[in-house]
Order: sequence, then structure tokens, then C-alpha cells
Amino acid sequence: MKEYKLILSKKMGKLTKSTAFAVFLVTLLLTAIVHISTGNFYTSYNILTFTRQAAFYMIIAFGQTLCLLNDGIDLSIASNGALTSMIVSYMLTKYNVNPAVAIALGLMIGFTLGSLNGIIITKLHLNAFIVTMAADNIFRGIIYVVTEGMPITGIPANVTWIGQNDLFGVVPYPLIVAVVMCIILAVVLKYTSFGRHIYAIGGNAAAARIVGVNVEKTRILVYALSGMIGAIASMIQVFRLGAFQVKLGETWAMTSITAAVLGGTAMSGGVGGVVGTIFGALMISTISFTIGLMGISSYWEKIVVGGIVLIAVAIDAVSSIKRSK
Repeated sequence: MKEYKLILSKKMGKLTKSTAFAVFLVTLLLTAIVHISTGNFYTSYNILTFTRQAAFYMIIAFGQTLCLLNDGIDLSIASNGALTSMIVSYMLTKYNVNPAVAIALGLMIGFTLGSLNGIIITKLHLNAFIVTMAADNIFRGIIYVVTEGMPITGIPANVTWIGQNDLFGVVPYPLIVAVVMCIILAVVLKYTSFGRHIYAIGGNAAAARIVGVNVEKTRILVYALSGMIGAIASMIQVFRLGAFQVKLGETWAMTSITAAVLGGTAMSGGVGGVVGTIFGALMISTISFTIGLMGISSYWEKIVVGGIVLIAVAIDAVSSIKRSK
């Protein structure tokens, strides 16, 4: 019993000192201040709207978290998802494809596009930042060429419920998807060889290769998963809106990076996890929702989020220095 209490005490001490916990406390404080100021933050409608939005940020950031843990980055995660959801939208509206089949194909497309990023990065030994930035522009360009800048409307009701409805009128379905994904990814990262390889490569790729880790294969799979997760997030957003918008996801890449770093994932790789990412996503969602709730111009959101990005990077830099000592 004493040993159990000691272990629990150490874990709690580690948790309270983490970046994610600090972000969580700041988020709680911010919501309390907003509620006191407006008197309506903690209403059932606002909570449902807020958690639905936060769930989306969580999902898109999970994919980025995997890349950062592996000492990589995916600037195309949003445009990959947007391109995939465009194809799925056409399948649903123009070709009347069965929703389950369309969604399954969407997951496969996102996975494939992500794996192409991974293959180019690993086989050609190119910088992930450059490759995924190029992919982002290519994917986004394809969207504009195909749609000619026009939205795709008429998404059928037999799929929009995924993004719009709530379980028992209390829990948004997107939040359920986010929680399930978090549990699965957390288990994979902690208890599987693939998860351990991700951390090992992020910590020191050369050392990981020496001990037998297939660095190239792991990295390709990480980018493939990032692409598939981006597809999941984008499809949920399309189902929520009931239409595909050509500008879908144009700011999501930065949002996903910010949420991951605020949640304690190091941009240098090897440190962090998806659980912390939840707290980072909650903070970003809180700020975005607060700006709308208080009637502040949406232009301020870009300024605030930009400031948060700088703070997140600064926190990551300080943490990196501490780890190196």
C-alpha cells in the first residue's frame, strides 16, 4: 500500500509540474472569468457547442502530435484532410455512394496521401517541413482546380448527424470520436513497439537505428496515420457544416501544432503525448469560443492565436533546455 501511495504521489507530482496541467488550469481560469463577465459561458447550449468545436481541434492535433513525437512535422495535415473530404463530399452528393463506403474510402485516401509524404521524406532524405509545405500547396491547389472555388452542398442527413448530433442530447458525437481516438493512440504509444519506436526516433534517430528500429518504416507509417487523422477531422467538420467549403482547414496546420506544443509535446521530438494535446486543444477552443461569445471581432482571434503560438514555442524551447541539462 505504501509503495502504491508513493508511486501515485510521484505521478501526481509529475502531472502538476507538466505544461499540460498548467495549460489546463489557465483554461479553467479563463472560462471562469468569461462566465463571470458574460454570465452565460456555462450554459448547456454553449457547453455543447464548445465541446464539439474542441473535439475537432483535438482530433486534428492528434495527427500532428504523432509527427512531432517522431521529430517531424506535417504542414499538409489540413489540406490532406480537406482534399479527402472534398472527394468524399462528391461521392456522397454526386455519385450517391453508400456513406459507410465513402467514409472508408476517405480514410484510405487520407492514409495514402500521408504515406506519400512519408515516403518522399524518408526515401529522398528531404526536410519534412519543406515536403509537407509543398504537399499542402499541391493539395490545396487541386481543391481549387476541381471545385473552381465553389462549395459542395447537399451532404445527406444520414452522415451529417455525426457532426451535428449528441448522444442522449448531452455528449457531442465528435467528442466521443476524439476520446476514443485519444485512448487508442495513448495505448499504442505506451504499450506497443510501434509507439516506443516513435519516441525512440524522436529522441535520437541514429541511436534508434543502431538498436534495430526501422526508422524509415516507422516514419512513413506516422505520416500515413497523420493523413488519415486529418481526413477524420475534415470529414467530421464537413458533416457538421452540411457542406464542403473550399477554404476548409486553411488555418488548421498551425492550430494543430499549437495544441500539441501547449499540451507538452516537444517540437524537437521524443517528449509528449496525445493526452496532453487534449488540454492544448481545449485552451485554443476556449479562446476561439470566448472571442465569439463576447462579440469581439474575429480578426482578433488571429492575433491572439499568433501570440499563443509564440508562447507555445517559447515554452517548448525552455523545456528543451531544461531536458538537455
